[in-house]
Amino acid sequence: MPDLDLVTSLAIETLTHVIQTLMLLGFAGLLRFYLKSYQQAYLGDWSVACLSYGASELIRAVLTSSALIGTNYPEWITQSLYTGSIFLHYLALTYIALGAYNAIKERHLSQTTRHLLLLITTLAASATIAWMFSNQTGELSLFESELPRFIVPALLFLGIALFMFLRIPPGLGPKIVASAFTFLAIKNLILSAVLLFTNTIYLDWVISTQGLFTIVFLTIIMVGIVIWLLESERSTSFYAVQRAEYLHTHDALTGVANRHQLVSKIPVLVDYCRSNNRHLSVMLLGVSRFKSVNERLGIRGGDQVLKEIARRLQQFKRKPVTVARISGDVFAVIFDHLKSRRHIIELATELQHELSRPIEVNQRQITLSVGVGISRYPQHGVNAEILLNKATLALTDAKRQNASNITFYERGMDDAFSQLIDMEPILRKAFKNNEFVIYLQPQFDFDYQQLCGFEALIRWQHPERGLLSPAEFIPHIEQLGLTELLDNWVLERAAEILADWNKRFSHVWPIAVNLSAQQFQQSKLVEHLTGLVDNYQLDASYLELEITETVAMSDLSNGMDVIRRLRDLGFKVAIDDFGTGHSSLAYLRSLPINKIKIDRSFVSELQVNRTDATILKAMIRLAHGLGKRVIAEGIETQDQQDILQQLGCDMMQGYFYSPPIKLELAEQLIENELKLGREPLPASLATA
Repeated sequence: MPDLDLVTSLAIETLTHVIQTLMLLGFAGLLRFYLKSYQQAYLGDWSVACLSYGASELIRAVLTSSALIGTNYPEWITQSLYTGSIFLHYLALTYIALGAYNAIKERHLSQTTRHLLLLITTLAASATIAWMFSNQTGELSLFESELPRFIVPALLFLGIALFMFLRIPPGLGPKIVASAFTFLAIKNLILSAVLLFTNTIYLDWVISTQGLFTIVFLTIIMVGIVIWLLESERSTSFYAVQRAEYLHTHDALTGVANRHQLVSKIPVLVDYCRSNNRHLSVMLLGVSRFKSVNERLGIRGGDQVLKEIARRLQQFKRKPVTVARISGDVFAVIFDHLKSRRHIIELATELQHELSRPIEVNQRQITLSVGVGISRYPQHGVNAEILLNKATLALTDAKRQNASNITFYERGMDDAFSQLIDMEPILRKAFKNNEFVIYLQPQFDFDYQQLCGFEALIRWQHPERGLLSPAEFIPHIEQLGLTELLDNWVLERAAEILADWNKRFSHVWPIAVNLSAQQFQQSKLVEHLTGLVDNYQLDASYLELEITETVAMSDLSNGMDVIRRLRDLGFKVAIDDFGTGHSSLAYLRSLPINKIKIDRSFVSELQVNRTDATILKAMIRLAHGLGKRVIAEGIETQDQQDILQQLGCDMMQGYFYSPPIKLELAEQLIENELKLGREPLPASLATA
């Protein structure tokens, strides 16, 4: 090998420092760009690491170039430059470690821990600097100036590589990054050994050219990170589609089959029973007075109870063919091996006993009573809807007689529907006497931290029974065909409130109104809404129309046409309960909507279900990419808010901020906003 003089050695070293500086600063900018696109925290840490590392290499380039051209800086300047280089070098190493932890564990260290690590970094850098300048001459030997650059990173890179190989996510990208860290560690360990144990004449050559290897490994790491991100994005989209398909056939809260899946499965079971001369038993189990459970434990506590019910039914010793949740507190259990009525009653009794065992929620024990309604094939019907309807009639009769009764469907139970007919004049009288009232639940903007709108929710101020929730009268209204009447009343009342606000406050906060399937499918919906805003002299953007994902997808062509016409007229349209339908991500691009509303089933599990957070991240990213805003409902805790804000959610709604409130309280909230100088956000921000 030819001899290289000191000038050549310094020139090569300066060049490698300059190249590393440019590469690292470029990587920092690229990682910052990826951070905005992919919202991965480790990209931010590694961006800071590249920036610090690049600044450190820039200082090294200044020092070596000064030696190359023979410039002699005062001793204090040289020492200051070395000090800055070491501090930046150690800071970069710390952020590399933080980024690796975030990338592999997929969670953040607490701010306290991060601050502690930065303090340790400062102390370590200070100790290194003190050691470097401890000799009396004030001049640094090659050993003293270069060893800290190699041995400390070598140990850190080796630890990161080992950690990544033990906990590495699947995919080529993470393997490339881990391998590059491994080779960087080996290279630095070899250089450390050379500095410690040899005094070869080629030492300057080794030190000056080692940066070329670093350049290669940095390039490999960056390529690995890009591949990692692409693989992660593809994996996220894949799991998001899987999750959407799963939610089409399963209950989002409990994980058991939903009504749609149950209705699809019963015909298959009927065919099997017909071919094998077996009987099918459809049991509906309804929890008595579940409303009181919710009132005692809160919504989240009630959800835990429902999950435990589903778990016990799935693990029941007499394995049912199917377990499904078909409504709020009603579960379906199907058996295909029971012919004797006595055996069916025994099995139903065992199920009741299983569900009556105490359930502990938040250190409180809850004991449930369960009514059972039963229909059978072939005695009571041959298709899913008939069997489910007759089991529902039996369950209604069971609950009417006794909270924990077991009842088979019998002829004459259909007469119970006559009671429903008696409800019609009562409900029509309620409309006439204005017994229905609007409650408003505030919605807030994450970025501006201020009120951005309300959702209209209906209640019935019954003259004898007091304030009734929708669950207590909406089913009757739907069964009696009064849904359109109710929808029109809510729209009229919302428009009336908006017009009043416009006069009183000279400002209007948008109100979101839920449209039922029947209302959305009405041929004159657009004309009705247009007449409404014209009559009250409203800007159409003040009225936000929420439709469920299932309603929008039921007739996609017609649904998109209606939504497009509404948008063209200025109305804001949002998809409610987004994520629970069968084509969420696939059709989001096609729907001409302004906003999506994330279903509360995703929000409730955010702290414990990493998959839901991953799905939400994909949904929010896709929605933003398509120019749509995202609101999350059902926020009940600070942790849920923090996670949603980190994921990029635009707006928030839930009991954590405010329950549904009376109109008077909503207007007080508006007055407080105006006193604080907070006017409504522009329509493009509030709802679009």
